[in-house]
Amino acid sequence: MDLTLFQLATALGAVFMGALLQGMIGFGLAIVSAPILYVVAPSLVPGSLIMVGLMIALLTLRKYWGSLQLTEMKYAIVGRIPGSLVGAYLLAAASHNQMSLLMGGTLLMAVAVSLCPVNIQATRSSLLAAGVVSGITGTTSSIGGPPIALVMQNETGDRMRAGMSVYFVCSNIISLAFLAAADMFGWAHIKQALLMIPAILLGSWLASKLAVYVSQQVVRLTVLAACSLAGFTAIAGALSG
Repeated sequence: MDLTLFQLATALGAVFMGALLQGMIGFGLAIVSAPILYVVAPSLVPGSLIMVGLMIALLTLRKYWGSLQLTEMKYAIVGRIPGSLVGAYLLAAASHNQMSLLMGGTLLMAVAVSLCPVNIQATRSSLLAAGVVSGITGTTSSIGGPPIALVMQNETGDRMRAGMSVYFVCSNIISLAFLAAADMFGWAHIKQALLMIPAILLGSWLASKLAVYVSQQVVRLTVLAACSLAGFTAIAGALSG
């Protein structure tokens, strides 16, 4: 599982861009990084990338702790548990192409609903359902942010960043636990994640400087664009495979 110099440089660049996006809007690490790493350094997906996501979430949560509404987010966290269990099973039983098609189709349908004149609110039921879907997609591909982000897209920027961060801290721990139980995460993955620390710190620091210039409308549009990109990328990857 040793990385070549090219793989390491590419991974650092992908993680930096992902950390920058996630620090600014609350999620986005896996959307930027996972497709690149899956091709260039597949040993980093999903285990090491989920570990990287945990470290970034801790840094972001520390900054936006004052805007956190934990009462609501606990329903998403509860939903993540059965979703992660299903995801771990599918990771072992289903093909990569099948999972990509499922994830891509789900994301695109969610975006389509968001673009309709329907006011999506972060309620107990919507967050619980999003947590289940996020558990499945997050455990199988490390891309677990879009379902939660779509539900929270109408929240203020700081509240969304805080909520997404605490969700990622808890959900990534849950996913890593299930992967470890399935013998798909261990010390080798942790060492690879630790190599990404310079990119994590630089991306998170730059995001903290730029986030104050990002309006709620920009956050919402970026969320929809990022979710659409993730959906199309997943479907294209499945069809080409």
